[in-house]
Amino acid sequence: METNIRIILGHDGTRWIACNDSFTATGRTFADLDLQVVSALRAGPCENRSRVTVSMDFDFAVFPVWMRQYASHYFNRSITFDL
Repeated sequence: METNIRIILGHDGTRWIACNDSFTATGRTFADLDLQVVSALRAGPCENRSRVTVSMDFDFAVFPVWMRQYASHYFNRSITFDL
């Protein structure tokens, strides 16, 4: 079974932060963040799923207005993994 999840991606100046209504994950690097996302999903809403795709959409509210025209190209990302 495949599951698709959308989360909001942000940065606090030190850590990447990914969250939705079910969990929040943080990491200094994307590799750290991805491990935390997988861990949170195993413990929560997707523990019995086999394949998960997580779409991370950057939080445009914190993005400078003059750069928003480039935001979707540079800051959205997806990860796919098996639980």
